[in-house]
Amino acid sequence: MKPLERIFHILAFSLQCGAVVSLLLRSAVDKNSLGESNPINTVATAAVMAVVLVLTLRHAKTILRYTSGMLPILGVAILAIVSTAWSDYPDITVRRAASLMTTTMWAVYVTARFDLKDVIAIIRQAITLMALGSLALGIVAPNLGQDDPMGPPGWQGLFATKNDLGIIVALGTVTYFYALLDHPRLFRFLVYLAGLLLCLGLLYLSQSRTCWLIGLLGPLLCLAIRLTHKRIGVAIIIWTTMVLLLAPTVVVVTDELRTITALLGKDPQLTGRVDLWLTLPSFIAERPWLGYGLGGFWVTDSPNVALVWGAINWNPPHAHNGWLDLLLELGIAGLTLLTVQLVMIIVKGIRAIVDGSEPDAQYVLVMTFLALVYNLVESSLARPGAMWVLLVVAATALAKIAKQQRAAARPGFVSRFPRRAPAVSSRLG
Repeated sequence: MKPLERIFHILAFSLQCGAVVSLLLRSAVDKNSLGESNPINTVATAAVMAVVLVLTLRHAKTILRYTSGMLPILGVAILAIVSTAWSDYPDITVRRAASLMTTTMWAVYVTARFDLKDVIAIIRQAITLMALGSLALGIVAPNLGQDDPMGPPGWQGLFATKNDLGIIVALGTVTYFYALLDHPRLFRFLVYLAGLLLCLGLLYLSQSRTCWLIGLLGPLLCLAIRLTHKRIGVAIIIWTTMVLLLAPTVVVVTDELRTITALLGKDPQLTGRVDLWLTLPSFIAERPWLGYGLGGFWVTDSPNVALVWGAINWNPPHAHNGWLDLLLELGIAGLTLLTVQLVMIIVKGIRAIVDGSEPDAQYVLVMTFLALVYNLVESSLARPGAMWVLLVVAATALAKIAKQQRAAARPGFVSRFPRRAPAVSSRLG
């Protein structure tokens, strides 16, 4: 990868994570301005889309090889664009859909074009850039980078909210921990260790309890999934254990919710989220199949939002649950497409890890599980951002691995059954 293109991809990922632009327009984010556009974000999205479109057209053949394995997630992006037709706020929907498609195109291009190890390096370097920028801003301009006087305590850095900073450095924590498991040489080890400590420090300063959980769960998943690499017996034991423990864990968490939330510094209502979740199903039932359009529900002027806010006595900017927001915006159709893709990612990911053909399949599987967990209390499904990028990267990377495995296996199959040479007639004439 050429240095200039690498720099572009690092900056593109950072912009898609909401860094810098949210800082410049912080007053317009999550504060009674849902659905409003801003020219800086529009220009940034258009610039990234233009460059990615040119790059995609130049390498279209390479990219089209792997599209069959990621049709469901591409279907979600296309459905988001089509949802403009039934959205009550088509101008908002088309902007959100354009941003989602830009993010999707970028993730597909980078993953199809380069090795997965290079893609992980781009993500790691972009997170490092955002973390260093957030640390510098918090020190130099604490009124911008540290606690928001209008919100809960916690550093925001270059981002709109403390949760936005928290999830980026939580993912950085997991990414650096994953890199350290490869036993790099001394210099790289020290660099990765410094990156890990930087992300851990900012994760604490963000005071985002949800992201603390992601930062803790991620390394544990890295260790568990690494044990299954090229070990089918261990894989069966670990995955069976995880499935068997899932139901009891849900029961325990439900019964001990008050104790668990107290340890995390939260109230049993999860800062009002429970009341919000109980309110939204009635709105989902009004448009169950296709939803309200991407970005077409959470709009300040929407009567539906006014009803939700009035019922729960606070003003959430989204459902604080990615699955509910997906149902609200793209309905059962969108939920079905994404669920099919997630199942494909998990099945292909486990197969690739046990087979051992691509060691870094471990990373995309870990990130997929973290996305599933994070979206239980936050909303980042079918929304431009780090989580969506990681899901598209996972779908594309595993489709690429499967395609390469099939190509590698085909010659071996043919060689087992060589075609017989036609018999040569001994007669002349």
